[in-house]
Amino acid sequence: MQAYAGVSVVNALPSWYGSSMAINVKVDVKIRESKECATHPSQLVNEIVLYFRENYNIPCIEVEINSEIPPKSGLKSSSAVSSALIGEIAEKFQLPIKAWDVPVLSAILSLKSRVSYTGALDDASASYFGGVSYTYNKEFKIIDMKEPPSEISIIVIPRGKRSVSVDMTRLRKFEPLFKEIFTLARHDVITAMKLNGLAVGIIMGYDLTLANEALKKGALAAGISGNGPSMFAVTKIGNEGVILDLFEKQAEKPIVVQPVGLCEQRLRNR
Repeated sequence: MQAYAGVSVVNALPSWYGSSMAINVKVDVKIRESKECATHPSQLVNEIVLYFRENYNIPCIEVEINSEIPPKSGLKSSSAVSSALIGEIAEKFQLPIKAWDVPVLSAILSLKSRVSYTGALDDASASYFGGVSYTYNKEFKIIDMKEPPSEISIIVIPRGKRSVSVDMTRLRKFEPLFKEIFTLARHDVITAMKLNGLAVGIIMGYDLTLANEALKKGALAAGISGNGPSMFAVTKIGNEGVILDLFEKQAEKPIVVQPVGLCEQRLRNR
């Protein structure tokens, strides 16, 4: 089963309110029955498999993950893997799990395996359903799912292996600001992405020189995705060149991606 990477619209750490936009960078998860219940290198994968063995009595399985998303990059790799794996298990063994429950389970088990501070329900929802998610992670509540803005491209520098530490105490001091950004995101996703991406970068101490240069050259939004270190810039389709040139001069390998629309088939199975 496939799920998608994402770029942050609103970081959920400061206020528990989060929003993420799916992009066409994929994770593909396959499973097969096995004679032995082998341990997977990922604690999250082990937690998910254990949950289904204990609660649904599924047999031992092997898990194969093919991901285009670098880990610890701020591009929602863990949420994409977990939502794809949960969806694949539910489908293969015909379990009574509705699609709406897949990202919620992803959030609960991500917290249990300690790969997320909030469960990242916003990331899991966008990864699984596509589109733009709006969630209140503290209560595992999906508030809304919307189609992404049309006619935009997103240039991403997909940096992995985050080295900056996440200071939850400091981030929570900015709760009112991020609640305001979340309210804005309900009707103006692009401006919310810009404010969020810059605010997260400043709070966490990232160098935003490149993001600021992108904005000066006409990017609609730019900043840090997730908790970093990946950086993004949003442009109208056809205007990617100047930002791509700017990013390429930094000896990095930017990629141009597009938002993923909502998967109506999954959304219907609530």
